Amino acid sequence: MLCDVRREARGFGWFDARWPIDNSRRDRRLRHLCSLTCQNICHRRLGMIDPTPNEKAAVVNGGRMGGEYLDSIGKTDLETLEPDEWLTFVEVLVTGYCDHLRALAARDEEHLRKLDPGQVPF
Repeated sequence: MLCDVRREARGFGWFDARWPIDNSRRDRRLRHLCSLTCQNICHRRLGMIDPTPNEKAAVVNGGRMGGEYLDSIGKTDLETLEPDEWLTFVEVLVTGYCDHLRALAARDEEHLRKLDPGQVPF
């Protein structure tokens, strides 16, 4: 499951308790979050946290895919990329990162679902 601030949710959550349950005009949805920092973001504060092991792996995957794209067009100097090549390069990096992160999150969630409820760490 992904954090509402777009990282892997890691057992943190938040909902706006100021509004009664019967108030249908307010968003009462529980927000799944990855950290206290993201809880602060939900409260309109700013901040960033260190990457998780899955995020580090996703960065490596995105970088590898970006390198493959550069190899395919025969360029290694980013300064020489044409505007359309630059946009494709960035898209390849981001897509490689996001796809890998989603795959890792799905694998982790599947692993947790297989555990006996008494073994789940949260």
